[in-house]
Amino acid sequence: METRRARRREKKKQRMARQENIPCIVFLATDEESFELAEKKEDRQLRYINQYADAHGLISMKIVRKSCFAPYVVNQMYSRCIDWMQQGKAEAILVANMEYLALDEEDAYRKVGQVRKAGFRIFSVDDGELKMKIRFRAEKERKIG
Repeated sequence: METRRARRREKKKQRMARQENIPCIVFLATDEESFELAEKKEDRQLRYINQYADAHGLISMKIVRKSCFAPYVVNQMYSRCIDWMQQGKAEAILVANMEYLALDEEDAYRKVGQVRKAGFRIFSVDDGELKMKIRFRAEKERKIG
């Protein structure tokens, strides 16, 4: 008779075998004011993200560092990441936490929506895969009034 631990180990092996390797763009972001501190924090964040990526079948293809740039520049960098994905260089974006990447909750939803609309995926180490489970009916089916 098989033990519970052996069954769990076998199920985990099956899940890992099914899991595909997803090429990702790693987006490092912190809220530090100085470049030196930001770089140190981003290096620690990269180790943290790599552990998550190894455990979940994600492959980092490119690393983007936010450093101490203004939100406008960060938005441009984010748009460039989406462009790279459309060129076929990756299939997902991987971040440690959306809190550092977005200004507020609305901005976070907008960024997730941009990636999902383009047909790609976004992963957060803290929250897993970020999805917007909102379904729109076809234009003809919508009833106004």
